[in-house]
Amino acid sequence: MIGFILNIPYTIVGLVISLISIPTKLEFRKNPYAFMVKVKKFWWVFGYVKNARAVVIGHVVIFGSNLEDKDLEHELIHVEQYQRMPLIQPILYYIELIRKGYKNNKYEDEAYRKAGNIYKGK
Repeated sequence: MIGFILNIPYTIVGLVISLISIPTKLEFRKNPYAFMVKVKKFWWVFGYVKNARAVVIGHVVIFGSNLEDKDLEHELIHVEQYQRMPLIQPILYYIELIRKGYKNNKYEDEAYRKAGNIYKGK
């Protein structure tokens, strides 16, 4: 619960972004604590995120329209990462992204491995 509380600023940002993305469905999970929002389109994405099927911001999982098998499990692992490393997880994630890229990012590797899905990017 302490991780959820410490991540409230990120979660608020995630909720705002999900609201401007035209949400079509909202639900709340308790394990891990997460708001799950299905949206019409990620019109605001750019860069490496432009082909994303889902995005996690704080304890908010935002799902696009092109979900694949195990995407929910993958994104919930990112929520668990926020809980394990409150406040600093996004910073650590982007440092890893800059240093090693998306495919070799240890946080993505953990999520793909534990969720049982595979990276299909370039």
